[in-house]
Amino acid sequence: MPDWVDPSLESIEDAADLVVSGNWRRAFDHGVDEISFVDETWIPQRKEHQDLIDFWTDRKSQRPDNLFTSRMVDPTAIGKVLSKILLLDVADDGFDARYRVYGTGISSMVGKDWTGKLVSEMNRSVRSNQALFYRACYRAVFRTAKPLYTHHQPLSWIDASAWKRLILPVHDEAGEKIIRFLVCNLAEKGRELSSQEWKLLHDQKYS
Repeated sequence: MPDWVDPSLESIEDAADLVVSGNWRRAFDHGVDEISFVDETWIPQRKEHQDLIDFWTDRKSQRPDNLFTSRMVDPTAIGKVLSKILLLDVADDGFDARYRVYGTGISSMVGKDWTGKLVSEMNRSVRSNQALFYRACYRAVFRTAKPLYTHHQPLSWIDASAWKRLILPVHDEAGEKIIRFLVCNLAEKGRELSSQEWKLLHDQKYS
């Protein structure tokens, strides 16, 4: 397992360049199986991702500029997938982001609700060796304003074989910049922690 490194802004930008160009394997040599921008030819493997991209596409089609904006984020319309949703506020021009909503289905698996925390703060706390991967992907979405799909391995203590993640850009109402990321994060072959396991993991990892 590679040693944990807190990525610099330069390394994040370099990795985001490789994500944008499609050469992401040169940036991430551990635990990342797929990164791809989503277009009309994309075929999702999970219904939840299809439902969310349909919701996103339908809502943005209601604007002349075809942009999905912050007012269009409607938890009641997202439906069953809500517990697997992350909503992040952009920080530092996409080099970082703060969790505004952290779905209960995800927090029950990872052992902590990261609402209100930065992605960088989460990475430093758990010393995730995929810190560069997380932040470069958000920076790439911020730069391109395009949806991004990723498939990567979770941290070792999480009972899942993979995370399958769809990141959607959210514009401000003026349509001038990306201010949020709407994310659906799905576990493969995972299970939710019991309350006793959650407490034990929390005490071990985050105290």
